[in-house]
Amino acid sequence: MKLRSTETAAASFAVSGSKKALCALAVLIAVSLLSACELPKTSTEKLIEGNNYFRKGDYVKAEAAYRETLKLDPNNATAKNNLGVILNELGKYDEAIAILDQAIRIDSKNAIAHYVLARALKEKGLYDRAMSEASLATELDRTDPIGFRTLGEVALIKGNLDVAIEALDAAVRLDDTNDMTHCHLAQALHLKGDIEAEMVEWHKALEINPNNNKARVGLALALSSQGYRDDAVEQLEEAVKVEPKNKELGQMLESLKR
Repeated sequence: MKLRSTETAAASFAVSGSKKALCALAVLIAVSLLSACELPKTSTEKLIEGNNYFRKGDYVKAEAAYRETLKLDPNNATAKNNLGVILNELGKYDEAIAILDQAIRIDSKNAIAHYVLARALKEKGLYDRAMSEASLATELDRTDPIGFRTLGEVALIKGNLDVAIEALDAAVRLDDTNDMTHCHLAQALHLKGDIEAEMVEWHKALEINPNNNKARVGLALALSSQGYRDDAVEQLEEAVKVEPKNKELGQMLESLKR
């Protein structure tokens, strides 16, 4: 009887031990599965993810990340603003305008939202509203050159030369490294009839970017108008080197040489 009891106890212990082992194994599997699965990301994490993609220039993934952020946090003004920037960069101007309007309703003091909205409106030909938004952006932030540059570009399109020159001059003072700002300022000065100041701006644009053919052709035309024919020819010859297949440039050069 004792032997049987011992055997029974041993068998019982073996079964119990097996159950414990199975339970432990189940726990290990569960922990392993949990660690292998990625937990849902928060809106902040998705926003950071979008910002990282944006910095890398991957606008498609950035757009997707910002949209995911807004699913998790529909009133996130930063996500709306950043999505608007991306949509504008991707040429989706109607969507950009809609989302930036929402961002501004949440945070009306966001200067970036106002000038990005202005840029989208400019692309749609809505110049009056674009100028209003750009002007508001410069009032909200007097230190951001992009706001002044945007205002200057829109004012130039509208033919408001005084506002254009003032705004673009402010943009240049804040950031003297953008060749296109100098180009736009040169255009405004040309229309104002200040050819000497115009040529200064074309020269500055070319110092920043020697391959800026818009600046080089602009400078050539300004030089030609002031009687500096040889200098104008030299500038156009350089322009042709940059764009050898540009027939219009070639014809302009030949005409000036005659």
